[in-house]
Amino acid sequence: MKKKVLAITAVAILAQGTIGVEAKAASVIEGEKTNVKEPEATAVSGRVVNEQGEALPGVVVRCGSLNVQTDINGEFTVNANKGDKLTFSYIGYNTTTKDADNKDLKVVMTENSHALGEVLVTTQKKKQSSLEVPVAVSAVTGSMLGKLNMYQLDDVAQLAPGVQIQLQSPNNPGYVIRGVTSDDGEAYSQPRVSVFMDGVSTSRSRASAVELFDLERVEVAKGPQGTLFGRGAEIGGISILRHKPEDRLAGELSMNYGSYNQRQVTGFINTPIVTGKLANRFAFDYDARDGFIKNEAGGRLNGKNTLAFRNSTQWWPNDDTSIGLVLDIQHDDYPGTSFHSIDPQYGNSNPNSPANLEAGKQLGIKRNVGGALLNIDHNINNRWSFNSLTGFRAFSSEEHFDADGTYLPLLLCQEKEKGTQFSQEFRINYDDKNKFSGFVGASYFYENSWQDVNAKANLQYLYPVYIQKSVKASLSSQIDNVKGLLGKMLPAAYQPMVDAALAQMMNKWFPEKPSVDENGKLVPQTTTPDIYGDLKTALGALGMNLDHVLASMGDSGKQIQAALQGISGKTLDTAYTEQGKNYGTNQAVEVFADGTLKLTKSLNFTLGIRGTYENQETGYSSTTVPSMFGAVLYHPTENGAKVTAKDSYWSWVGRAALNYMIGRNNIYASVSRGRRPGVLYFNNNPKDFETLRPEIIYSYEAGVKGSLMQGRLNYDFCAYYYDWYNYQTSVFNAITSKYEYNDAGRAHSFGLEASLSFSPCRYLDVFGNWSYIDGKFNDKDDKGNTQRYAGNRFRLTPKNSFSVGFDLNVPTSQNASFYLRPTYSWKSKVYFEESNEPELTQDAYGLLNFTAGYRFQPGKVYYEIGAFGKNVLDEKYVVDAGNSGRQIGFPTYVGGTRSVVGIMFKVGF
Repeated sequence: MKKKVLAITAVAILAQGTIGVEAKAASVIEGEKTNVKEPEATAVSGRVVNEQGEALPGVVVRCGSLNVQTDINGEFTVNANKGDKLTFSYIGYNTTTKDADNKDLKVVMTENSHALGEVLVTTQKKKQSSLEVPVAVSAVTGSMLGKLNMYQLDDVAQLAPGVQIQLQSPNNPGYVIRGVTSDDGEAYSQPRVSVFMDGVSTSRSRASAVELFDLERVEVAKGPQGTLFGRGAEIGGISILRHKPEDRLAGELSMNYGSYNQRQVTGFINTPIVTGKLANRFAFDYDARDGFIKNEAGGRLNGKNTLAFRNSTQWWPNDDTSIGLVLDIQHDDYPGTSFHSIDPQYGNSNPNSPANLEAGKQLGIKRNVGGALLNIDHNINNRWSFNSLTGFRAFSSEEHFDADGTYLPLLLCQEKEKGTQFSQEFRINYDDKNKFSGFVGASYFYENSWQDVNAKANLQYLYPVYIQKSVKASLSSQIDNVKGLLGKMLPAAYQPMVDAALAQMMNKWFPEKPSVDENGKLVPQTTTPDIYGDLKTALGALGMNLDHVLASMGDSGKQIQAALQGISGKTLDTAYTEQGKNYGTNQAVEVFADGTLKLTKSLNFTLGIRGTYENQETGYSSTTVPSMFGAVLYHPTENGAKVTAKDSYWSWVGRAALNYMIGRNNIYASVSRGRRPGVLYFNNNPKDFETLRPEIIYSYEAGVKGSLMQGRLNYDFCAYYYDWYNYQTSVFNAITSKYEYNDAGRAHSFGLEASLSFSPCRYLDVFGNWSYIDGKFNDKDDKGNTQRYAGNRFRLTPKNSFSVGFDLNVPTSQNASFYLRPTYSWKSKVYFEESNEPELTQDAYGLLNFTAGYRFQPGKVYYEIGAFGKNVLDEKYVVDAGNSGRQIGFPTYVGGTRSVVGIMFKVGF
């Protein structure tokens, strides 16, 4: 209930009409005389609260033709005559009428459960109903998240059609809006989806995954939103709005305990320090569980351990100014991620079965993320307002993971990443309450981050299963050259014998299957085959000297000789390491303007534009000392020094929209231009520098949304078409073990979305959503060339997905009720790579969750006891496939969340 109060604050103003009209005490028409004495108006004051005693700011109070609005403390004053009626209106609550005879009123408004589909949002930088916004936006209140026991970002995706959020771990989130994924972790990468907390960007991958506790709401704006959200919102923005302090004493404590030793304690305490002037709110969340997967090498995997704190202070120096300061910190200490190799030869390929990953309990993720926010809101007058938003964010993470997913010591990685960012935005809003409303502003953004990876391999195992393949490929041509020369030097009769001898030696040097012991375990290979010695012996039997043969070939012979001697009969390192560090610095200055003009009483036209000047700098360094085979993943820089490159450019995005309101129903159409910033990067090689042009998208969207049956039925339908230019794609090259990038791609996406909520009776709310996405690569790229992925579907994007649920709340007495809230979400087949490889997919599956319990409030304190379940049917599924192991020929699976059921208890006042 507390979370919903601020989530509905000003929408009623828009629904009910203009405010602040001053009533005249008397009116005399010119030339007309009257002896009737008008009754004297007196000031009537009061306070409006909900059933829990929480102040309701923004309630519209009507007295005849006069409208006023309650302030932040729920208080109002209105001039009224004796016998007048005061009407109190607020979205989400039943309209209440009171006599104006009492000069000091206390008004208690009751919740209208049938009107809760209409939510206050700030997507367009002003408070308005979600039904009035000409943008596809899914808004989920903090109250609803709490009711459904949802505390992670991936939970939100169940309630937002067209949205998928993948949490492989807090260090590796993936955001997918309408088919386009943003999940790159490198310091130089640029987001396609922006994530904001209270208006401050947290879009850097390693810093964006946060716990959802004590929230007002989460808004997901879909489609290009650069005009509203800035440089990183090419395909949409996720905005997390946290609870602000209120001028009242309140608190809540919630505790959960479930299977896999799942335990959670979360809550808040809201304290007024100076009544009407200063308040503070402290919130916290502890959420932990043991890992779902046993690691036979020690410990458990795919668990959780998070502790988060937030302190918010709000100061109201006067009625027109509000200043808020928020400090937050989150510490994660997760056990390792269970990567399972797809190849069952060297481990169990079932991602939901026990793993056997080296390093045991040393595997894991430690991450700290936090920051500070200063928000200043000031009403200059009844038309103009000013906002200043200052944000600082910082994060550091360290992850140890077994990338190959086998019992073999092939690729053990340590990744460290650190970053800081600062942002400042100034915005001026205007609203004449009649014809026009909008805003103009400017912002500055700076971030600096780096990612440092150390990869360790035992070459005695890596050579027979991976390296020897590339050695064979590189030596085959050289052996063929020697073979050709021998054909000229030896009689023709010797040629079959030479061919047979070379074929036999090739099978000896590069066997099809590595050697295994009696238990089927791989036998380490301590040295490389003596290729040079074997060739020399074989030619000696023919009376020839290999050195002389190679010398006769000139420089090419010398190169072959050096290559053969360099890898023949050499001891293989048991602790070979490579290291690579990438850097990224981004600065952006943006100016923006957006406005809505009321063309008629019902028809509105919205136009917005944002211009950006960006300066980017990227860097790379590596202290790798290559093995005899060269560097595998990270190529060295000279003396380990950092190499850099920089660039800057201007860009723009914009939108135009028309919407027509029929009562509380909105028909809209929009066109917009979005962009993903360009990318500068060294592809783990100082000699492999690339620049990717900014990715451009044009969006065309139309929809209808609204509320019918007095708010009992709420709906939202839309269709969209996206057209991409300079689509930034990556292609894995199995020969170089690298992802190679391209910016000439063309792609398109057509989609449909639907959301419905219905209240057939006062005790039941039924809700559901559906999404269809046909996102594919075009046949030709920007240059007219046939695309490698022509016709392939976008990664992490189900073609169809839906979610359904209901909220049953049955009173058992005047102060108590029983509730049941199940949800079921389903998605069709998903590809994990743009190559659409069959083995890197997840077939269709669905998840069933629920909460159920009993709530009672004998006095000012309320209690709740219940049960919860996530993935109740214990569906086995994969959340990711491919991953880092693919770079050494060992793509991996990561299993999804297993069934967790438990009990919960809540108390609050």
